[in-house]
Amino acid sequence: MATAAVGTPLLLLLVVLGSFWLTALVVAAALLGLWEFYRLSRLERPWVLQLPGFVATALLVVNGHVWRFNPGAFVVATGVFFLAKYIAHARGHRGLDAGVSAILGPLYLGGTLAYAPLLRALDERGAWLLVAILGTFAVDTSAYFVGRAVGRHRMAPRVSPGKTWEGAAAGLLGGLGAVALLSRLLGLPISAAQGVLLGLGVGIVAQAGDLLESALKRAAGAKEAGRLVPGHGGLLDRLDSLVLSLVLMYYGATWLQA
Repeated sequence: MATAAVGTPLLLLLVVLGSFWLTALVVAAALLGLWEFYRLSRLERPWVLQLPGFVATALLVVNGHVWRFNPGAFVVATGVFFLAKYIAHARGHRGLDAGVSAILGPLYLGGTLAYAPLLRALDERGAWLLVAILGTFAVDTSAYFVGRAVGRHRMAPRVSPGKTWEGAAAGLLGGLGAVALLSRLLGLPISAAQGVLLGLGVGIVAQAGDLLESALKRAAGAKEAGRLVPGHGGLLDRLDSLVLSLVLMYYGATWLQA
């Protein structure tokens, strides 16, 4: 709780400030998350395979700030497809194939977190990015507390035993309500119905991202991705819900404003 109390206001401040500081934070988060991803993948020749991945990840995020070339849904879809494919075929504690993991990591983290600076550039106040982040936080918080309090029916026991359908429903409603409300409070140029639709999408993809990372940890035989965030496990455990929400929010924003 102490980590969240300090980290969340700092994150929101950097979102509002934007520019270099936000991009530096996103690059650092992407690289640390990639380090945890590679650690879970158990590469035999770490630096030979990892170094190009770190460089590619940093360039993907910097591109979102400097050149603003859209990474495209292809990058994200390819990363998610291959991640799901190789998780499904993982056996025991062998982890993912080294070559695939080396390529997949930058797609999974750099290709998605690149949308943070792209979202920030859509308006002067960073409202779109704020809604994406806070909406995802609402999904995670609602699902966690309701799941612990009243959760009885497990959703995916083989992937994540702690997740329940009650928690998932609460997360969906939490994301829907938060995005719809924040979009009005922050003056986003969308209707109330569009805000509800975006909130529904965030509620779905945030939890899908969480389950995807849980499947990765299960394939690697790990309970947490790391210990970088005191009281919250690894940084990858904090980013898993956000990465797909950023992508959805960016394409939703550009489509609605077209």
